[in-house]
Amino acid sequence: MTKTKAFLQKHRWSLTGALLGALVFLVLYGVRVLDPVCVDWILNNPSPDPSQHYLGWVFYRRSGWHLPYLGANYSAIYPYRTSILYTDSIPLLAVVCKLLGGVLPACFQYLGLWGLFCYAMQGGLAQALIARIGGVRPQDTAKNWASVLGAGVLVLFPALNIRMFAHTALAANWLVLLALWVWLCAEQSENRPSTGKLCLWWGVLGLLCAGIHLYYLPMVGMVLVAACVQRGLEKRGPAAVVLPIVSFCAVALAELFVLGAFAANFAGYSNGYLSGADLANLFVPGLGASWEQEVYAGLGTTAAVVLALAGLLVQRKKAAEFFRRHTNIVVAAVVLLILDAVASMGNTVTFGGRTLFTVPIPQVLMDFWAMFSSCARLAWLAGMLLAVAACGLVLRFWNGAAAAVLLAVCAAAQGFGLRTELTKRYTTYHDAAYYEDTTQLTDPAWEQLAASGQFSHLAFASFDFEHDDFWDLVAFAADHGWTSNSFYMGHMDGNLAAVTLAGEMNTLAPDTLYAFIDEDELARNDYALHYYRLDGILLGSVEPIHGLTEEPAVDIPAHTMALQKSSVINGTADADTVTLNEGGELLTEAWMLFPGSYRVTLTGSGFDHSYIYARHGLINQETYKMEVNFTGIAPDEMVFEFSTGEPLYYWRTAVHALDDTPIVVTVIKVEKIG
Repeated sequence: MTKTKAFLQKHRWSLTGALLGALVFLVLYGVRVLDPVCVDWILNNPSPDPSQHYLGWVFYRRSGWHLPYLGANYSAIYPYRTSILYTDSIPLLAVVCKLLGGVLPACFQYLGLWGLFCYAMQGGLAQALIARIGGVRPQDTAKNWASVLGAGVLVLFPALNIRMFAHTALAANWLVLLALWVWLCAEQSENRPSTGKLCLWWGVLGLLCAGIHLYYLPMVGMVLVAACVQRGLEKRGPAAVVLPIVSFCAVALAELFVLGAFAANFAGYSNGYLSGADLANLFVPGLGASWEQEVYAGLGTTAAVVLALAGLLVQRKKAAEFFRRHTNIVVAAVVLLILDAVASMGNTVTFGGRTLFTVPIPQVLMDFWAMFSSCARLAWLAGMLLAVAACGLVLRFWNGAAAAVLLAVCAAAQGFGLRTELTKRYTTYHDAAYYEDTTQLTDPAWEQLAASGQFSHLAFASFDFEHDDFWDLVAFAADHGWTSNSFYMGHMDGNLAAVTLAGEMNTLAPDTLYAFIDEDELARNDYALHYYRLDGILLGSVEPIHGLTEEPAVDIPAHTMALQKSSVINGTADADTVTLNEGGELLTEAWMLFPGSYRVTLTGSGFDHSYIYARHGLINQETYKMEVNFTGIAPDEMVFEFSTGEPLYYWRTAVHALDDTPIVVTVIKVEKIG
């Protein structure tokens, strides 16, 4: 009891910052997300990512242990081996919860509690860092309250709030703050830690990064390099400089091996490009070329930086003395910011919305770098470092009362700048309907299928995890202990998955229920299966299914492509119509077509001023333009036919505008004619 009281007394201000973070979380998300048996809110998210994170854990939980790969998952893409690492299911938590599986409820999620933990850690570590930089002593109550207010800037950091329950593992911004704390607080303490203790701390950080999300490995690794630069400047010896890096890398690599990162099928695919950050975007919102490249650090961060600079100018002598005493740390911090800038920009340097130049780099380096292809995320490190440093300097160079007011203003500004996102989350997570079961699989026959014992595997005819019915079917399989042959994985070789799934249809198994989603129905007569339809979904089985009415053999109707999923250049698109202007181009969604003969009909207007063709080809490989035979040519309708003796992967139809005559496309339908 005495030790607990002493701990609470010593860390009371950091715990207050953690409490602030927890309160913000509860205000935004409420308490229902904390219920470990409540999962519908995860599956109801309009983004498929939360479903991937949760269902990846469910499949992993029901997959057997296969040493030495504790993180191996044999149920998500059966019968192949994947890893819990690639479903972004927070691997460390998944492994621990799987070990405790016998005492956990059958339906269990840890994402809600993880979210609360992330916000609390963000607030507690931010307070500790701000107080340290601000030179605040534990007994200085006013300044400590000011540091808690400053922690609000980090609790409302955009990357944390936007990624939470979207890319949930990526919401672990506190890992960066923890690395900064080890460097700026623990390593700078009066009792300077030994090299052995440094190795232990950074080894633990390597363990956490590899076990939570891989993108934190380079971010935390760069903080470690900065800490080593400082030790080198202080001439603390080669061991103090090199061994912590060795510890960090060795622990991370060992954990990745145990998690099965290097032994997973379909993993290791690189998309071959870098989505870099526009560094001006740290202070100017909206400059990110995409949602993934938006790295805005928030209005409150910008305000804190401006106020910190003003304080430094007003108290120039005091500032000069401060930086003189901390020269080595300042130099290391500059090195850190430069490293982060290079890593996060990619090889195409963009600033203020303009591309300045592109640096040609060897393919070997590109292949390695592209493992972190969304490298703009790495700029979160710079944003958080600037936020905590600026808030700390405001605390140090403004008097106590003024600093408290200014940091409160910064926190309020941070929330104001993020008000649209915060309001959206509050509205969503406080809506009772968000916690209701909204699965499309409502026919009682689904439960009969599960209880019959006839099936233990679900197999999709093709690889299409973006379809509306996909996640409902996968959730059904996971909930009932079945395996699935298709799942979405991070860093996944989609080409290999597409080819593999198509090949599996050559050998049909009686314990497998086959799902033909949308365009896959075009191939139904190619396979000797008994067909059934539940909730509009075509299902196939090698053996008859007792109690279900078999769907009679019929001519396969044409299937219509979803125009809103098309890629459109110089034009507009909605659910019903695509309009192309001069220089316009339409490229339809990608379909998988099995061998056979097909007819494609395009309806609209202006086709006599267009160029139309079909193409197919695996991602980032050669695209093949197809030989097609036009059987109908008119301004309002174009019809072409083609045949294929092999599966066509990522098949698309393209329409190009040849002049300034508008082209309108209202329907594109595909039918199998042989």
